Amino acid sequence: MKHWVTAIILSVTAAAMLVSNGGGMMTANAVSLSQTGALIGYGGQIFGLVDVSSDGHQTDVKVATNYLPPSGKTYEVWMVDGNYYASGYPLSLGQIDSSGSLKFTENMMNAYTYTDVMVTVEPTDDKDPKPAWSQAVGAYLLAPPFRQ
Repeated sequence: MKHWVTAIILSVTAAAMLVSNGGGMMTANAVSLSQTGALIGYGGQIFGLVDVSSDGHQTDVKVATNYLPPSGKTYEVWMVDGNYYASGYPLSLGQIDSSGSLKFTENMMNAYTYTDVMVTVEPTDDKDPKPAWSQAVGAYLLAPPFRQ
């Protein structure tokens, strides 16, 4: 059963990459790299799609989902340094809007230290700057050159 779930996830991820990158899984435009994949939730369920482009500094992240958060809650997107080598903390990219999307652009010192893109469910007026890890609903493992 695990194998067919993995095959479905890979097929959906590959299809999303083909659409967003015109046929390539990872493209290099001079020095900028782009990767697209599925945000995977509990049980292997696809929560949405994510596209990450970066040259190591200028970083663009786009997230799309069809899910709506519970009443009084919002979906918040994070870049996570799961290895805690450099940043030591998760970076909030903001909230997914009512149309189910998020667009984030930032000039970072070293974006390649991040290992994952995560989505959590947070209170709408959350004052806590940390993610509610127990409320994670989707994750995407970043491929190299990330994870440095």
